[in-house]
Amino acid sequence: MAILFSKELSETDVSHRLAIPSGKLDQIAPLSLGEEVSIAVIDATGHQWSFRLSTRKEGKYLKPVISGNQWRRFVTERNLRKGDKINFYQETIENNEERFRIEIELIGVPFFLFGAPMRPV
Repeated sequence: MAILFSKELSETDVSHRLAIPSGKLDQIAPLSLGEEVSIAVIDATGHQWSFRLSTRKEGKYLKPVISGNQWRRFVTERNLRKGDKINFYQETIENNEERFRIEIELIGVPFFLFGAPMRPV
């Protein structure tokens, strides 16, 4: 399993959309300006998410982001906050199929539940 990027979450990442490092876009999905694609991402609990990966519609830079209802649901269900960290991986599974995995590191969380970090409510 190869790590594509790690990121400490900003306020925008948790409230609207996750900004992806531009240099990693081609490894996830080669997109041009204004394009979008759905990518399947597995979390530490084994749940599969369908995140929308897109680029800006105009301008000099692509500025890739993950956004949409599934991203917001992931943030809400995992109780993510500014300062938490995500690790985004690419892994090869059976039949040489590629898929993505996301892991989270919650700040100030000393315990795990079923392999996934949990923040006290």
